[in-house]
Amino acid sequence: MIISAIEAVDFESVLLSVAGNDPFACRIISLYNSYNAELAFVDYWLVNADETGECKGAVARNGTNFIVYLSDDSVNEEVSAFIRVAGASSVLCDDKFELDLYGGTSVSGFVLERSEPIENDDNIEFGDTDIKAVYDLLVKCTDDNFTPPAFDEFYVDVNHKIRHNAIRIASINSNDGLAAVAMTVAESSNAAVLGAVACDPEYRKHGYGSAVVRHLTNALIDEGKTVYLHRAENANANFYANLGFKEIGRWKEYYFGG
Repeated sequence: MIISAIEAVDFESVLLSVAGNDPFACRIISLYNSYNAELAFVDYWLVNADETGECKGAVARNGTNFIVYLSDDSVNEEVSAFIRVAGASSVLCDDKFELDLYGGTSVSGFVLERSEPIENDDNIEFGDTDIKAVYDLLVKCTDDNFTPPAFDEFYVDVNHKIRHNAIRIASINSNDGLAAVAMTVAESSNAAVLGAVACDPEYRKHGYGSAVVRHLTNALIDEGKTVYLHRAENANANFYANLGFKEIGRWKEYYFGG
């Protein structure tokens, strides 16, 4: 049984009680706290057991992009059928739960976790971050694993989520912009998902990328949050291993249409 968040009683608390600090639930909760369920471009649903009404999963829609949290007790056939008729262009979920979504393509990678502070003796000043400067650095560091959206879309979304405490940015300044940046792409009360980590090619091999990740990760852990990131299959394995992040599972993202 799939219930709209508008009809559900305390969507966030129910999901937290079931999912704990799961990174996919964190993404859903962060979006929920950023954009009200009554807005036209987002939707949120609980996946409840027919017999008991207990929550077993959740789904979020942002435009045509979907995020799915599933548990061992979820009825995945029901979730698959629901998404197939919902007009999804992408679906992000835990790779251990098989969804039957027909056609399209998929990519997958590793879910990494860190819950203890990282030893840090960096003597580096971290600056206030201008969103345009962050975007410029991300564009400069674009690769096969990440292509930033158009600037206007990026600015509006990031600025809005920062104001709602749903994401944050850490950076190291250079003489003419940013040397390195890291940001969360989602935060809940007990978890955070790191993303968009970048270091200017001119400043690599100086430890700035590691420093900015340590700084942001430790700030989140100090607040009692478990820190996750979704690493691409063949990207940055040694970088995150050296920072003490552990592989705990895999993510999968399905893509449909052109």
